[in-house]
Amino acid sequence: MAELERDLRETGRLLAWPAEPDLAPSVRARLGEAPRPLLFARRRMLVLALAALVVAIGAAFAVPPARTAILRFFHIGGETITRVETLPNAPRLSPIAGLDGPMSVEDASDRAGFNLILPPKHGGIYADDGIVATYIAPQVVLTEARGELGFTKKIAGPNTHIEPLRVNDHDGVWVAGAPHVLMYFDSQGLGREKRVRIAGNTLVWAYGSVTLRIEGPITQARALALAATVR
Repeated sequence: MAELERDLRETGRLLAWPAEPDLAPSVRARLGEAPRPLLFARRRMLVLALAALVVAIGAAFAVPPARTAILRFFHIGGETITRVETLPNAPRLSPIAGLDGPMSVEDASDRAGFNLILPPKHGGIYADDGIVATYIAPQVVLTEARGELGFTKKIAGPNTHIEPLRVNDHDGVWVAGAPHVLMYFDSQGLGREKRVRIAGNTLVWAYGSVTLRIEGPITQARALALAATVR
């Protein structure tokens, strides 16, 4: 909690809010005018407030220290992204390493504990408690996990590109460039690491209670095109 509070304070310090305008002259000038409808005034104030918020958030993401502080507790479904200066040691394993299979859709659903969201074309399905994986293109794997459990974590170095975006009208994030480390934790919430590995370019998004990941040597455009087939 102390680390999160520090990050929030640092983010607040870096947000450059514009100075409050002097409204007194404009108010005096309007005293003789007929009052506008209260609803219109409230809507105008809301629009101005939202515009200021968008500008402030955009400015924060443009400043590396602020962007780092925000992404330290950035969540997409059950996945958390953390920035570090140096990546921890991790092996280079296949995304399906440690999973059982291949197996049928029905067996994988029973094993994972949720209904799968698959594209029309996919390979064999591999599963474990709370997670499934399948190839959807050469060297490209779709992974699905129960998002409400929050048991996956990305550890990204300073050279890893992280970009929030929308995927199939849902919140998502694109992680690319320098490799990052992916950790899977015990799905029962005990905080025990079950699998740790180096991961490459990845598109992550949340769909209801499921967190989906498309990982492989692909571009953002290709990842989004593949994600569009996962409905």
